[in-house]
Amino acid sequence: MACRWGDQGGGGKEAGGEMKGKLTKPQMIALGVGVGVLLLGLVLGFFGLGALGETQTQAQSLADRKLKPEVAAVLARPGGAGAARKEAVELGKIIEDLGKEEEKVVGSWREGLVKASGEGQDWSTDPNKWKDKLIDVDKLLRKKAGKKGDNGKVILADDFYLGLQEYKQKSPTAAQIPSLALHLSVAEKLVEILMEVKGASKEAYPTQCILQSLEGPEVKEEEAKPQGGKPKANGADGGGVVRESYRLQIECSPEVLYRFVGRLSQDPWLFIVMDLSLENEQKEFLKRSEVAKKFEGKKIPSTEEGVSATEGARGSENPTSAMPLLLVLAGKERLRVVMKIDFVGWKIPVVGKVLAPGKSS
Repeated sequence: MACRWGDQGGGGKEAGGEMKGKLTKPQMIALGVGVGVLLLGLVLGFFGLGALGETQTQAQSLADRKLKPEVAAVLARPGGAGAARKEAVELGKIIEDLGKEEEKVVGSWREGLVKASGEGQDWSTDPNKWKDKLIDVDKLLRKKAGKKGDNGKVILADDFYLGLQEYKQKSPTAAQIPSLALHLSVAEKLVEILMEVKGASKEAYPTQCILQSLEGPEVKEEEAKPQGGKPKANGADGGGVVRESYRLQIECSPEVLYRFVGRLSQDPWLFIVMDLSLENEQKEFLKRSEVAKKFEGKKIPSTEEGVSATEGARGSENPTSAMPLLLVLAGKERLRVVMKIDFVGWKIPVVGKVLAPGKSS
């Protein structure tokens, strides 16, 4: 009986081991569902449902890195976003007011570019009409100019042609016209200003004013072709500036030169004197014998005391000269001047076009 009981006990252990090593089908299904639910929970928690606080912390950290510390501090405090929005509105008004003030300054420069480029006029697009205008401008300026030996007006050199001598015999191409139209207008303006200041200057000793030459920017046909093959006016093409250099060579008195430079700085068009070189007509002080020659052959009335105005001039062989000695000694002779003048025009920005950062309109 004892042996049989032991056999039965061993059989019980074997049956129990079998039950522990193998799962029934319902148990396997239940276990699979549980594992799936667990994985789904982990995935959802990783991608957002369980990490809202962590996401907020990361966003604040990103703001601290991207923005200035003081800006991040403003946004972090209660009501900071509203205060920042209010300050942004006020800043926008300040920028708008500054834009209006800027327009008061550059408005005449924009208008100057429109006039100089001949925007809307046929001579700024048609080569033949431009050539006709060049001839008319040259004739008009020569009528205003003085003759040789005239001390009261500007004298134009015989070969003076506004820096456009090569177009005396030929006509430009359509692609060159926008640049040449601007050149013609600016050259005409510079000559007119010089004529104006010559007439308005109070010269102690009237001196001849001769405009020897005027050179403008070089125009190359291959560089002047606009996109689309059609000439485009310089007045409005999306903002920015036009800047061109002109070189004048003149001979005039110090008074005329002084007034000419001042007049350029006050003109509604924007002119900038970039370079100025000059030399006296007499590079060296006159010799004593040459000074004496300036007093020969001319007589002037005596002063109230009965003494000639130039009497006692040291080194003068003839004390009755019409040339004041001070004029000779002070070097009040004609100056030879070479000037480089830049014309700058502000373009009219196209409505709705956003300019690149850092670029002025």
